Amino acid sequence: MWLTWLIVIIAAYLMGSVPCAYLLVKLKNGRDIRKFGSGNPGSTNSTRAAGPLIGGLVFLGDCLKCALPTWIGLQLIGPGLAVCAGLAAFLGHLYPVWLSFQGGKGVACTLSMGFVLVPGLAGICFAAWVIVTLLSGYVSLGSCIGVALAIPLCLITGQPWMITLLFTVTAVLVILRHKKNIQQIKNGTERKILRRS
Repeated sequence: MWLTWLIVIIAAYLMGSVPCAYLLVKLKNGRDIRKFGSGNPGSTNSTRAAGPLIGGLVFLGDCLKCALPTWIGLQLIGPGLAVCAGLAAFLGHLYPVWLSFQGGKGVACTLSMGFVLVPGLAGICFAAWVIVTLLSGYVSLGSCIGVALAIPLCLITGQPWMITLLFTVTAVLVILRHKKNIQQIKNGTERKILRRS
């Protein structure tokens, strides 16, 4: 059984490492996403670099590459392997071997793991992300609040400690990845995705 765990976790990390933003933006217009805009290889910067279709495909790809290993782990062994596989894929996205360990911020990955493990909870977090983003215009603010909300929701709904720990770790890492964005919001220099006339 340990071999199954090892294979799934390694495969999950490698799958998470697939640089969807880098590949799709490069294919669309030849740009290196790491040298455009914020430099972040995620869906928001991909939208700015190559348009909403590419941004949407990047978001979908980032979701799938984390949701699939989580689902496979759940089917093969159960919640324990699902959590480990999801975390491995998440870390692969943040620290991809293919891009010198410089990856994205992990928002789509966190949400997709949630929809596999605790869909109702993930739905609330996703709704919060959308609402905060629409009201504020800041994707980064919506992202941080959306993932952070998972922690109290896990505690309130009595989720298993593994799932609570998973979303605590991912939320902390996602927020740390948004440190620059948070500072820019404070300074009034963060770019809004929705511009009001």
